[in-house]
Amino acid sequence: MLIYGAGLAGLLAGNMMRSFKPIVCEAQKELPNNHGALLRFRTEKVGTACAIPFKKVKVQKAIKYDGKITTTPNLFLSNLYSQKVTGSILNRSINNLEPVERYIAPWDLINQMSRNCNIEYHARLTRGDLEDTREFEPDRPIISTIPMPALMKIMEWKDIPEFPAQKIWTQKGRIDSPECNIYQTIYYPDPLTPYYRVSVIGDTVISEFVREPDGSIGPHIMSVLMDDFGIKPDAIVDMKQSQQYYGKIRPIDEDLRKQFIFEMTSKHGIYSLGRFATWRQLLLDDVVDDLQHIESFIRAKSDYARLMHSQKGE
Repeated sequence: MLIYGAGLAGLLAGNMMRSFKPIVCEAQKELPNNHGALLRFRTEKVGTACAIPFKKVKVQKAIKYDGKITTTPNLFLSNLYSQKVTGSILNRSINNLEPVERYIAPWDLINQMSRNCNIEYHARLTRGDLEDTREFEPDRPIISTIPMPALMKIMEWKDIPEFPAQKIWTQKGRIDSPECNIYQTIYYPDPLTPYYRVSVIGDTVISEFVREPDGSIGPHIMSVLMDDFGIKPDAIVDMKQSQQYYGKIRPIDEDLRKQFIFEMTSKHGIYSLGRFATWRQLLLDDVVDDLQHIESFIRAKSDYARLMHSQKGE
């Protein structure tokens, strides 16, 4: 088995598909650990699948708008926030501000997931490589986490549509203050506010933007912590900034989306996996379920092929 992409979805596949002895192919020279946004999960599925313990916490949420903090969502704030982060009016997490149970991944999740994977770097999928693989190893399944627009270009798909997406930037730092151990998120729907969400996870603060932050890293974080969270830290240390190209995606034509995924599997043995490869909103928890379905398809196909081969010899 070949798995293209060593991001979260690809490494999850590498962990769950170990019986196939997969090779995880990564185009970059190292792990693409560029996901600085909030990594929290609704279930323990991912941690269980990778044998990595997650921390169960209760997350509190609020909205700040027009100088006021509220824990009551409304249609105006919901639509304003959605337009800010996606450019469209869609259902977003801001609609539910009830305290929720979540599972927090360790900050080195990607490195921990990679330990069980055989990763080959500088390995980029091309049409020629794919044809060679199909010719010499026709029964070797391929899982692709490559974003759908990129795979369409590789496969020379006709009439590639526009894939609406919004880049996001994150700034992350550690709160240098004794006994800071809370799990809280505040949404900022005002389009004039450069960040759209600030979260405190344990002693770490994460600020998320839909446009590139100006100036130095994190000058706003200290004031946000004091004014909105009521936290007076001694300092913010270990500040880092990262960018995610497909931070927020918007839907494309559903028939076209399904047709492409179907043709990749039926004609080329490529199983699309993850948010960007399937171009739909989903959590990494959902990818666990998708991988279980993919494994069932692969094994059923393999069993059928063996049955046909045995019948030919009778």
